Amino acid sequence: MNHIVLEEITKDNIDYDILYQWTQKKIVYEWFEQRVLSYEEIEEKYQKKLNSPTTMMYIDINHKRIGYLQYYSSEYKEKAMEYDLWIGEEEYLSKGIGQQVIDTINNELWNKYPDFSIILRPFKRNIRACKCYEKCGFQKVKEYLGEDTLGKKEVYVVYEKRRG
Repeated sequence: MNHIVLEEITKDNIDYDILYQWTQKKIVYEWFEQRVLSYEEIEEKYQKKLNSPTTMMYIDINHKRIGYLQYYSSEYKEKAMEYDLWIGEEEYLSKGIGQQVIDTINNELWNKYPDFSIILRPFKRNIRACKCYEKCGFQKVKEYLGEDTLGKKEVYVVYEKRRG
C-alpha cells in the first residue's frame, strides 16, 4: 500500500515549476485547461488561487509529489464539496492510486464537513476518471451540456457520494 499525503499548498511551498511541468502534459491539460498554459499564466492562476476559498494540495506518494488536488464549496449543490485532481506523473497512472487519493480526500473532507456530500463533475469522455469515481462508490446523478475552459461544448457527468 502506498503512503499518501495531501500537502496543502501555501505561499511558502508553492512550486510553480512542477505545476508548469505537469500542466504541459496532455494527460493533464486535456481535462483541466484544454490548452497548454505559459509559465506566466501558471504563476498568475495559482497566485490567485492562494487568495481564494479554494484549497490546493499536492498529492504525495511515498514522499514524492505526483499530482495536484483542489477542493471548494460546490456551486452545483448546497452542503456539498467538490474537487478536481490530476496525477501528473505518468508512471503512477492506472495503478489504483487515484482510488487511494479519492478515499484519502473524501475522509479528510468528511472530517471537516460531516453533513456534506461530495460532487465530482468530469467530462463524460474522460473515461479513466469516470471509471475511477464509480469504483470509489460515486453515483451518477445526471449529465448536462456545458462549456469547457475554451468555450467548447462538452458533456459533463455529475457524480455524488454521501458519507457512509
